[in-house]
Amino acid sequence: MFKHLPNSLTLLRLVLAFVFPFAPEQYRLIIVAVALATEYFDGALSRWFNLQTPLGALLDPIADKCFVFSVALVIFIETDMTWWQFILFGAREIAVFCGAAFIALEKNWRAFFNVVPRILGKITTVFQFLVFLSFVSLQVIPQWLLVLTITLSICSAFDYIYLFVKNNFYRNMRNA
Repeated sequence: MFKHLPNSLTLLRLVLAFVFPFAPEQYRLIIVAVALATEYFDGALSRWFNLQTPLGALLDPIADKCFVFSVALVIFIETDMTWWQFILFGAREIAVFCGAAFIALEKNWRAFFNVVPRILGKITTVFQFLVFLSFVSLQVIPQWLLVLTITLSICSAFDYIYLFVKNNFYRNMRNA
């Protein structure tokens, strides 16, 4: 049972992504806090106890993207966030999703398991969750925090695109 805990936490975050838009406002802080905990502990437990699985490697980024999109969409709908801020806020998610879709279309499943998280992506995630926590707890997002998070998201997107192109990632994985 313990060996399935990291994947169970990831699945919980995926469920929370679908619940968040419909949750009453008084439960949003709890949802974001639980999602943040699952974001940390699914990976940490996997590494600490050597519980990495191919399913976890595939599901974790999907759960991440779904949760970020879900909360960002609610922020877009309920605040004065513009459509271009919404798109740029998710720039990293869009870049990673497009890369994953490209790999999936080519049925190059091995490549999924060789994409490693980048430090800039981790930093972006921290700031995205700060935006989420600010939204659900203060009902306001400081402009400086939103601008910084968007900037990090754009830089992270370019970092992933650069890595993909520089390492000729797709071709190298296809020929491996």
